[in-house]
Amino acid sequence: KLQFLYFIGKMSKANADAQELERNKRWIVMLLLVVAVTVRCMIIMHPHSGQGKPPMYGDYEAQRHWMELTTALPTSEWYVDGPDNDLQYWGLDYPPVTAYHSYILGKIGRWVVPEAFELHTSRGYEDYNSKIYMKLTVLFSELLIYMPAVWYAVNGVAFVKAPTAAKIDALALLWLHPCVLLIDHGHFQYNTVCFGLALAAVGAIARHKYLLGSFFFTSSFLFKQIGLYYAPAMFFGILSLCLSEGIYRGVSNVLTTGVVVIVTVGVIFSPWLHDFGAAGQVLHRMFPFARGLYEDKVANVWCTLAPVIKLNRIFETPTVLKLASCCTLATLMPGCLCVFRRGYGSGTWVASLVISATSFYLFSFQVHEKSVMFPVIMAALLPVATPQGRNAHHVARAVTVATCVSIFSMYPLVVKDGLQVLYVSLMLATIAACELICYSHTRWLYGWRLILLTILVAHGVHFAVPPPARLPDLWTVLITSLSCFYFVIGGVALSVAQLRGVFDLPYNPKIE
Repeated sequence: KLQFLYFIGKMSKANADAQELERNKRWIVMLLLVVAVTVRCMIIMHPHSGQGKPPMYGDYEAQRHWMELTTALPTSEWYVDGPDNDLQYWGLDYPPVTAYHSYILGKIGRWVVPEAFELHTSRGYEDYNSKIYMKLTVLFSELLIYMPAVWYAVNGVAFVKAPTAAKIDALALLWLHPCVLLIDHGHFQYNTVCFGLALAAVGAIARHKYLLGSFFFTSSFLFKQIGLYYAPAMFFGILSLCLSEGIYRGVSNVLTTGVVVIVTVGVIFSPWLHDFGAAGQVLHRMFPFARGLYEDKVANVWCTLAPVIKLNRIFETPTVLKLASCCTLATLMPGCLCVFRRGYGSGTWVASLVISATSFYLFSFQVHEKSVMFPVIMAALLPVATPQGRNAHHVARAVTVATCVSIFSMYPLVVKDGLQVLYVSLMLATIAACELICYSHTRWLYGWRLILLTILVAHGVHFAVPPPARLPDLWTVLITSLSCFYFVIGGVALSVAQLRGVFDLPYNPKIE
């Protein structure tokens, strides 16, 4: 009887806390937003990629150079080699939406810091004012696109009975995601624009707004082609939802969605559609297969196998491309097709998005180390989309640990950019989060601490032990291979959980 009364009292207190959290939700979200903006402002003066490293510098210079080109040259010359556009010096190789984004920021930049965007003479320009402007463009792009899209997606995919605390946790993770802070605000890129458009698509599709979702997703992969990592899961998710409304209405919705995608692509590519050669050049720049299987040291399967099996030396590029494509499709299809079974809910679909992105990162052709952001950003939605209970807590632990491993996998890039101070700060915060969330579960705590031990040992070896002269990249390969090992385990575990129905609902979900 006393135990029963204790249980009732505990439940009453939990309900009171939940009601208090619900009443203060708006203020908590506003505080989170202020913290997210403040942290980004604190990162502004950290080093960026290629800082003070001529002649090519780094991704920061690439983004600045694209603003220079797009504001000085007509659209017909953006992707073409010429006297004013040397494609060997950071030639534009992202889709047109990135070019339009660069044009807008470049136009504003020419008004704020004109000397930083002068054609030819501004190469390698890195003065204080231009750096402040460039870093702020990332922040304002996020305030306009990424942060609202995060809120829209979290509330769209949230399980119908998800507590307010789970939604706030998802917002906090995505707004303060260590990978976003490290890469977009430290290294310097605009990945969050792509993520924002993809998350807006997720939020729209979860609300059965297929046309709006299709527009957002098409814009996403036409901002950064790696957005195609989500394409299979997006396609099957939309198809499943359409067919669930009946065969005739479903087919009509599918056809209409296809028209929206085609029209969106046509409008975005319109400056080059007058000439098939010009459109082909844009596509050629977007998909540079001649660059090889991967770039730098990447924590994926092909780079990990390279010391033993160098596929690019055994097979021709077309054969390697086919092999990579087959492995990618074979590993993502089982998880993505789960959206067609009974009990499919937003958790099932979000899991398929993560599985698709993970398969592309591990097995696809032409992978960068920063591509690991695509599975882990979408994975941040999994805990709130999973039916609440013990499974949701396990998913939250897995996502937090995966975030830590993702940061670790990019350490070689951190060293190259001189971002160790930022890396250590973000890593310590993530380790603290992992300790906190795993502490209440003995198996998770032991597993997480084993992972942490291997990470610390790898860092210690990289810092204290010089690599052999014949193998200068040995410790870098050790870090990426260890990360790949954990990613493969995580990918297999996620696929098994998806096939077992961990993310499914026992009934058709009510989309809020």
